[in-house]
Amino acid sequence: MPGNPLLATRPLADYVASILGQAAIPTIVAATTRSERWQDQGFEVRKVVTTYRFDNGAIIRRTVEQDDFPDAQACAECWIGYEVLVPGSAGAGITPARKSFDNACREAFWLAYHCA
Repeated sequence: MPGNPLLATRPLADYVASILGQAAIPTIVAATTRSERWQDQGFEVRKVVTTYRFDNGAIIRRTVEQDDFPDAQACAECWIGYEVLVPGSAGAGITPARKSFDNACREAFWLAYHCA
């Protein structure tokens, strides 16, 4: 017997695609951002935390932390994290509830794999 579609889980990748502007659904209805900067061993570190509210009631926080250390690699090290704060309407789940990456290339690869 099929489960209730209103209670079905939805992949976090769907929300990440929307956050990164690669999909229109689920729809972001509001976003709030706060940022911080500080010095660590002579380098400036920036942290940007954005909380996204979606049309289905889901709330997801994206945190990006990056320093200005010179890096010759094509994909510089940074920390990107997603956390589901509220799963949305009708008790629908979002999986995984947390995901983190150590650079934007890994984030892009994960998204391409899960949204293909």
